[in-house]
Amino acid sequence: MSSIIKRAGYGDRFDRAQRRHAIAFQDVGRDKKGIYLQSADLNEMQSMNIDHMRRGFDYILQDGRVMDGQDPVVEIEDDNHIRVRLPACPIYIEGIVHDVPDATFVLPNKGDLTIGVRSMEVLITDVVDVELKGSIPGTEAYMEEGPGRVEITVLWGHSQDGDPKPLVSVYQVRDGVILTTSTNIDFSEIYKAIEGYSRESNGSYVYDGFLITALGPKANGKQGFSVSEGTAYVNGRRISRRQSLPFEVEEKPDLRNVDAEPHPFTEATGGTQTFKVSKAPISSIRRVTVEKEITESVLHGPFSGAVDPLAHPSVTAILEIKQGGTVYTSPASWLLSQGQIDWSPSGAEPAPGSTYSVKYRYNENIQPDEVTRDTVKVTGAAKDTNVLIDYAYKLPRIDAVCMDTTGSMVYVTGTSAVSRPRPPIVSDSMIELARISNDWGKKPFVESTGVRNVPYSEIQDIRTMLLDVYDLVAQERLKNDVSARDVGAKRGLFVDPLRNDAMRDQGIAQTAAVFGGKMTLPIYARLHEFPAFVGIRHLEFSEVAVIRQPRRSKAMKINPYQTFTPMPGRASIEPSTDVWTDKQTVWTSPETQAFEANEGEFISGISLEQKVEKVSERVVNAEFIRQRDVNFRLEGFIEGETLVVVDFDGVEVTPTVSGPADEDGVITGHFTTPPNIPAGSKSIYFQGSVGTEAGCTYVGRGSITVEEYRLTSSLETTTETMPQPVVNNTVINNVTNVTNVTNVAANNSTPIVRREGSDGGGGHDPLAQTFTLAQSWCLSSIRLMCAKIGSRSNSIAVQLRTVEVGMPTQTVLAEAFVPGTDLVEGEVFTARFNFPVFLQGGREFAFVALTDDAEHSLFVAEIGKIDLDTQAVISEQPFTVGVLLSSSNASTWTVHNEADLWFEMIGCRFDPVERVVPIGTFKANKMSDVIIRAGVEYPDPSVDVSIRLRRPSGETITTAPSQTIRFDEYIQNEDIQVEAILRGTERITPFLFPDIQIIEGEIQPTANYATRAIDAADTNRVLVTLDARLPAGSSATVQIGMPDDYPNIPVSSATQLGDGLVEQTFIRSAYPAANLDARTLITITGTPAARPEISAVRMLLSKV
Repeated sequence: MSSIIKRAGYGDRFDRAQRRHAIAFQDVGRDKKGIYLQSADLNEMQSMNIDHMRRGFDYILQDGRVMDGQDPVVEIEDDNHIRVRLPACPIYIEGIVHDVPDATFVLPNKGDLTIGVRSMEVLITDVVDVELKGSIPGTEAYMEEGPGRVEITVLWGHSQDGDPKPLVSVYQVRDGVILTTSTNIDFSEIYKAIEGYSRESNGSYVYDGFLITALGPKANGKQGFSVSEGTAYVNGRRISRRQSLPFEVEEKPDLRNVDAEPHPFTEATGGTQTFKVSKAPISSIRRVTVEKEITESVLHGPFSGAVDPLAHPSVTAILEIKQGGTVYTSPASWLLSQGQIDWSPSGAEPAPGSTYSVKYRYNENIQPDEVTRDTVKVTGAAKDTNVLIDYAYKLPRIDAVCMDTTGSMVYVTGTSAVSRPRPPIVSDSMIELARISNDWGKKPFVESTGVRNVPYSEIQDIRTMLLDVYDLVAQERLKNDVSARDVGAKRGLFVDPLRNDAMRDQGIAQTAAVFGGKMTLPIYARLHEFPAFVGIRHLEFSEVAVIRQPRRSKAMKINPYQTFTPMPGRASIEPSTDVWTDKQTVWTSPETQAFEANEGEFISGISLEQKVEKVSERVVNAEFIRQRDVNFRLEGFIEGETLVVVDFDGVEVTPTVSGPADEDGVITGHFTTPPNIPAGSKSIYFQGSVGTEAGCTYVGRGSITVEEYRLTSSLETTTETMPQPVVNNTVINNVTNVTNVTNVAANNSTPIVRREGSDGGGGHDPLAQTFTLAQSWCLSSIRLMCAKIGSRSNSIAVQLRTVEVGMPTQTVLAEAFVPGTDLVEGEVFTARFNFPVFLQGGREFAFVALTDDAEHSLFVAEIGKIDLDTQAVISEQPFTVGVLLSSSNASTWTVHNEADLWFEMIGCRFDPVERVVPIGTFKANKMSDVIIRAGVEYPDPSVDVSIRLRRPSGETITTAPSQTIRFDEYIQNEDIQVEAILRGTERITPFLFPDIQIIEGEIQPTANYATRAIDAADTNRVLVTLDARLPAGSSATVQIGMPDDYPNIPVSSATQLGDGLVEQTFIRSAYPAANLDARTLITITGTPAARPEISAVRMLLSKV
């Protein structure tokens, strides 16, 4: 800390590095007399007191924090400027709360700028203020020179005022709007603790306001939006805005081409007609081909049988050839050959050298007269011909408007598709406020999707309403006991909401798929895997130093308290996930449901979750993990140690191993998963002959649901005893939106349940160093300098951990092992993570070094010591954005403010920022639908992963992981190439995980469904009503009766319900008395392009 007193003529001995915290005045000096009080002592006493207070205040406050007062007011000055009125308020700066007077600034309304405060120090002496002279008459000090006063004045300023003095930021202004009035809380440990509690208990939500309004297209072609004022909590941080914020987004639609779309020209020949295209909005017209009609005079060749050319070679038809009153016909007289008239036939022909007229039609590419969003105006075509239009149209897309922890608006684009576009996956570091359904060139549809706070009063109202609903349902059950009890008990009535297979007749073989309130054609799935595709893929990168602390003055032991609990090892398995469904029923509904979504919904992701489905009055048993060979690799074991225990979900298995651990502590091998293990996330435990433990997770799951989860299963993890170490080649940052995995834990470590005396994670003496990145990075490694080596059989583990209240937590983000054989005294060693680790900028993290060796030491730099490289005294804090910590149990930490580790934080510089990753090839047998299961991670909204399918014809199909693709025709016997496109930035990469699976769906051309039988005694008429969506090319047939008496029943009446849905009624009158029961059979047929859907089946039996 710099003294505010010390200057020429004013001494101040205070120096924080000397660790002197009080001035002791002895009773008697060494000469048995008193001691002299010096002005430097009094100055030091003041500085000491200010430093004590400042270090406490800095823990909870940050320079530029507004302590009290009103919010600033922004007014419109003119079209290009705003007027900002800043109130008088107290502001904290360097341990002192200053009273700042009000001010008014006129600022530009475009761009980013900072409003803050500047301080000025002035020494006031008795020359300036005579009241500082001695004031007690009759004393020697009266009117004599007295001590001065340090006057500090703090005034408002901004980043564009040209003042060279440092500006302490208070408010950030973007495009004329103050982003947030919650000032300077980024480094406050109290606010960090509050943020952590809020994030873990409530997540991100909107308290009030923050409504998104679409303003429509602007003059510059961009879409305009406005977000209202309000309060929200983003990842635990409170964001408050007192004014609405307008912002603009550039339209960047994805395009698709349509070739030769035909339109009949019905106007008179040569006239003008406007056509409405089938796909809109139009982006561009590539070509318009029309068939024109013309009568042309042609000069016959110089000899009989000559070939006469026409002016337009693209002739489609010759309507008439005549000369005077003579009409020549084909093929008797002429033939049309390559746009020419061939007179070689022996029939009549004009005299050589004479002129005759030809009326014919030909194709010509023309420019349209006018193009709108969905129409094309064309002139000049012949009547009753086709106009062919080649154009590109803008695909529909659903985007998201989000807000990050700084209060800035972030626009995240989704995945375009011809139908059912997929909304984007939003990072957990932001809150989604609204989804934007783009209607390109027009005002988009805005759907508010932000999670909003629900007051307890509303929750109580909901509870009351729910009780009322329960009462109404109970009353309805007494009236229409259809779904809950045997339908035969309610004579004359049958209703099937088609939610599942419960209401159909279980004794009759049927094939129709029933789920989600509809009946449709079943889709049989085939699973294609790519066993050769292994390992996690990301963008290629070079390494660059992100943070360095290059000073060193002494060695510091990693394990000074000499705790010798064996270091846990690291386990990695391949494959780590398996998707398998062993269905116990004959119905195809669960299989088909993976390829469907309810109307109005979108399949936004695939996760693997146990699905228990009720069929009739029994519950389908959970599927088991299938038996499969699993390869493993163990690291961190003692040289010569053998593997004695492999435990899979509590069942010991016998592995095949490579032998004892080699000199690097590595053991490899494989085992087969045991039978009858329930599906789910399973712990795998490894134990060596001398007690080394390692563990990891294996995920095997059943049917598909439409959900988004945090990625928590790991390819490589270790034990709790490190504590909770994690290897990052599974979870690159431990909060992700992915498919294929389940929500198991908050981090990617797997606790080991067979500890056999383990200390539960507290048995190591680590060193730790905290740090904060200025911006988000993917890190590849950490470099440390070895000062001393103990036993080379003991390794060093380096972990990345989260930090709370300034201390490392038990949450491990990533881990790297450095064998003792790689250590050289006085040399740098690299703890390299298997894969890049994403760390968010502006958040505090720590790296922790652990070992079970008593002598392994690292170099540190300490204030007041000599730098071993430069031989200069280290006179200031070596590393100012972090501290060194040590611990005896990895839980309670001691802070060393005067020292820091020697280290280099190595980041990844990704180049190029787009990479195509070949996945493999699969054989499409008869594919009508496809789902791609792929585990992906998006650390930041700026990165993306798409999957591309390439057909032999060259056609490419681009989709997002987990998106369902429907084809209008079968793709049969084709070898489809699969590749992934990874897009990132210079600092951040997406990740693609192995075990990618292609689920090929084959829709069946026909399917049937049978209701339960209803008592038909005294029944004269059976009425069946259903809602049907039957595209052209599909059909539904209804039969009513009993075995040996199932006549086809025609439609009695039909009512349009909208959106292609028709309510159809079928009536069988004069129902035979011999039929004691009545049942309805429904048969549906269709194609990939025409998929029928039946819903709300009702059957009523009556006497009249």
